[in-house]
Amino acid sequence: MNFSEMKEILFGEAKKAGLTDYDVYFRMASDASAEALNRELSSCTSGTTGGISFRCAVNGCIGSASTQCLEKQELIELVPRAIANTGVIDADETPIFFEGSGKDAYRKVTVTASELPQASTLRHAALQLQEQLYAASEMMTDGTSSGAGAANISVSLANSKGLDLSHSAGMSYTYAEAIVNDGKEPSFGFAFAPGVDTDGDLAQKATAEALARLGAGSVKTGSYDVIFSAKQVRTLLSAFSGIFSGKNAMLGLSLLAGKEGQKVASDLLTVVDDPFYAENTMQMPFDAEGVATKEKNLIENGVLQTLLYDLTYAKKAGKESTGNAARGSIADPVSISPYCLRIAPGSDSPDTLREKMGNGLYITELKGLHAGSNAVTGDFSIESAGFWVENGKLTTPVHSFTVAGNFFDLLKAIDGVANNVEMGMPSVSGTAAPDVLIRGISVAGA
Repeated sequence: MNFSEMKEILFGEAKKAGLTDYDVYFRMASDASAEALNRELSSCTSGTTGGISFRCAVNGCIGSASTQCLEKQELIELVPRAIANTGVIDADETPIFFEGSGKDAYRKVTVTASELPQASTLRHAALQLQEQLYAASEMMTDGTSSGAGAANISVSLANSKGLDLSHSAGMSYTYAEAIVNDGKEPSFGFAFAPGVDTDGDLAQKATAEALARLGAGSVKTGSYDVIFSAKQVRTLLSAFSGIFSGKNAMLGLSLLAGKEGQKVASDLLTVVDDPFYAENTMQMPFDAEGVATKEKNLIENGVLQTLLYDLTYAKKAGKESTGNAARGSIADPVSISPYCLRIAPGSDSPDTLREKMGNGLYITELKGLHAGSNAVTGDFSIESAGFWVENGKLTTPVHSFTVAGNFFDLLKAIDGVANNVEMGMPSVSGTAAPDVLIRGISVAGA
């Protein structure tokens, strides 16, 4: 049964029940992956999950019901279940069913979903990466892993206002994690690339990172200038992405509340929410309420331009939706989420940024950031690892030191942004960032 057929069944039952405001949300995700460990295939999986949900409004209250069983009788039963659930959620959450942004408002994506790779292709890629890893260094040891995978997602949304939208997106990847041991201690390196491709230098990158970390020393407690690597800037951005939610701001869970139009960061910082970022294949032309998505600067040259809103919280704030309504699964209520949250590139190369810093720390690893951070206050204290930078050059590796500070203060202390923007794993809600220089970070070490 396709979405059009399911929609007709649910719309028919809704009309029989006398409903006038309702929507149908369909989501289906398929994925496949293969992983190898210690030169052997360790897993090969594939699967499809998803289903359909029905939401309706009765007397100003909203109710919903969902199912993974897509048989006709199960669909028919969704409507009375949703009606019975009206009023269960906060009555202040006024239901809004959107008529649509207009045909021309929905942008075409640059990448669409394709068929998932064959299992044999993924297995071959994972095992080939293993061979490349072990060939890259005689110190390669147990724990060395590699993998390849892909995923597709299909989303459809229709409502009683005439809205009827569908979209599919997909992604694929390969990764290599090298574990080397010089007889004293192990060290690891990780590399990731979009696409299922083993012809590049993924294994070499992971191995080079692992070898560079061998013989790591300690750091004395003090205040240091720090460059966070692009990967770790992405990690920070992900951990604190909730500060941009208009709902969180209204609930007192973001210190950016009431600061739109005010300076909140360094002049060098521009943060963009971009549903169509070219490096992210999981692009979305509409949100979970049917609002057309768009690229927008959240922070522009240090000034907060806008928070992220869905229809409900945009109405409460007296603003327009930014097209950031999200549903994590068919059973989840509408929430607010960014698409690809990215920091715009600066003018300096990574080498130039290190020269600008002179002496300090280049941080390449943050351990347990989500456990060591408070997204409401912005405070964080995180075990870290990286390299000394002396006279603008990377020198010896260091580890087991703790970086502490406040994310909101960190935004203001940015003194350099590199031009090497790197995308994380393609995702409907991902991050992309360059290396960033911060002055005067507190470090607890030996």
